[in-house]
Amino acid sequence: MKTTREEFEEAVEHPLEEAFEIEPGTTLVPRVERSTQLVPVEAYDDKDVEIEDQFQEVYDAAMEAFDQSSGRMHELEGKYRARNEEVAVQYLNTALQAAREKSGQKQHKDKISLAEGKIKGNAKITNNNLIIADHKELMDIMEKARNTPESVNED
Repeated sequence: MKTTREEFEEAVEHPLEEAFEIEPGTTLVPRVERSTQLVPVEAYDDKDVEIEDQFQEVYDAAMEAFDQSSGRMHELEGKYRARNEEVAVQYLNTALQAAREKSGQKQHKDKISLAEGKIKGNAKITNNNLIIADHKELMDIMEKARNTPESVNED
């Protein structure tokens, strides 16, 4: 996962510009732009790609909301800052939950791919056969197997 974060200032129209007779659209406000690129994974089906994109959207939106909320801290009165920080933490929790869901989805995909590999014959097959016989019969079967080039079990 690669995350890039760019900070730049953006000119906006502020309501106090008119009150202080400042030219409109000259107030500079800091803005953060974040982009996250995940490692591409093998898609199970079309729905899988759609779900992956939705988790990514939730993650990016939560991180963007956190950046905006944190960027406005200096504009708030002291009594509102604590509540704003609580909201910012909720945004981070939302992003964390989206990341957890994506990792859980990847774990399930890994389990499915392992199971598919076993089904396709990549795994060793063990056949446990039960023989009910006494010692003499077992020795006779083993003697026959040694004397004949073919296997006794031709099932």
